[in-house]
Amino acid sequence: MTSAPAAQRGLLERGTVVSAAILDQVAANCGDVDGNTAYDCRDLLRALAADGALDLGLPGSAGTYADQARVIADLASVCMTSAFSAWAHRMTAEYLSLHGGDRLAAVTDDVRSARRPGSTALAGTFRAAAGVAPMPIEVTDGRADGFISWASNLYDDAVVVTGVSHVDTGRRQMTAFDLAADGVEVRPVTGLLALDATHSGSIRLDRLRLTSERFLESSFDEFIASVRPTFLAFQSAFALGLASASLAAIGELTGLACVLQPDVDAARAELARLAGRLDQATTQLDRGERPAMRPTLELRLDAAHLATRSTQLELAARGGAGYAATSHTARRVREALFLPVQSPTEVQLQWELQHTP
Repeated sequence: MTSAPAAQRGLLERGTVVSAAILDQVAANCGDVDGNTAYDCRDLLRALAADGALDLGLPGSAGTYADQARVIADLASVCMTSAFSAWAHRMTAEYLSLHGGDRLAAVTDDVRSARRPGSTALAGTFRAAAGVAPMPIEVTDGRADGFISWASNLYDDAVVVTGVSHVDTGRRQMTAFDLAADGVEVRPVTGLLALDATHSGSIRLDRLRLTSERFLESSFDEFIASVRPTFLAFQSAFALGLASASLAAIGELTGLACVLQPDVDAARAELARLAGRLDQATTQLDRGERPAMRPTLELRLDAAHLATRSTQLELAARGGAGYAATSHTARRVREALFLPVQSPTEVQLQWELQHTP
């Protein structure tokens, strides 16, 4: 696969934040990323951190949540795998910076500077918070046991954040543990349709020792209420970044492909509308407000649907050339297929919307 063509830059109204040099490097690497050959997402994380583009909106940063959404969207417009790894790391920095407190200050600094990668292992935790599943990790006498079915950025030096339940009291808490600690077993998942380079897999905990210093300061309920809108908004950002790349790649329709024009025009109008909704949500976060949950869930679902629809339109417009496995069109189609199964899955989003006023 050759490097990616110039992608639509600056999805949101105020334009791009991530440097052109980094985007160009992501484009140059997208073939290796897609093939999962000689790719280490930590290189990108360190470059973003050095450029001040990985902790935007957090205390001590000169940037905003709106800026961070644009970084994630712009990365996804070139390579959604790279954007996904950056998103997972950025969310871990969010958890630690806002809820880790003094006890986890050193770990927080390591993640914010990308000296260590962050892994947001909250799929099961969010399901438990929604009341649709038990907490996947239980703690007995300071030892954690359980199974995290999916997490990414699972490098040896990663910091993992997840929720646990104390067997004796039923209390739920958030914890940060080292992937290299005794009692942690990583089970890599490979052979994915896309995002194979995200170092994803499952984690088995077998009597992992958790000291008091490893628990985040905020209560479980406060943590969930605080981080979930940001979590969903930034997921929406990379879905919209992917959609923008496909719609930009379609370009001007000619010949028989002109029959697609109404659908393409509708998708481009929807992209502008959803980008405006994302900008509104991140602006609320920058004002210290929490966006209402129902519109945030709807934005996440609508963005994923648009990304899938846009990649299919690109494939239809490109024809046989886009069906080649090494084409950028085929890569984007495969990337979009991840969105219905990413946590929260489309099924969970639909369920939550049915139960959210």
